[in-house]
Amino acid sequence: MPIYTPKQSRSEFKGGKNILASEHFTFIEAGATLDGAKFGATYVEVGTAIAQDKTSGKWVPFVDADVAKYNDFGILNVDWNSDGVHDGIVGEVITRGSVYDARLVGATDTFKENTPIRYVKEIV
Repeated sequence: MPIYTPKQSRSEFKGGKNILASEHFTFIEAGATLDGAKFGATYVEVGTAIAQDKTSGKWVPFVDADVAKYNDFGILNVDWNSDGVHDGIVGEVITRGSVYDARLVGATDTFKENTPIRYVKEIV
């Protein structure tokens, strides 16, 4: 699934990590704008815990200390090369379902308590 920004680019396939523990899940209904400045110039992995900032309405990396500043919580089901300047727009933000706990990035206990997502221990 592509991430949309105002700049044209093409990137090599990365990802390939499956975080879904079930075929039953719900994505955010209207898509999410990822705050490029808050993510910084970095590669954002599939499975990253994110939250919607109450002030800007944009989605940012989840931080435990800022939990009162968030409207909603979700997990990215796509990866993104953030340039630290341009925002990205994505539709694959998981808000309900079952995911593999060990494959997530930044999903702390505080994050998990604020989501209706089921966190499954992976059986190896």
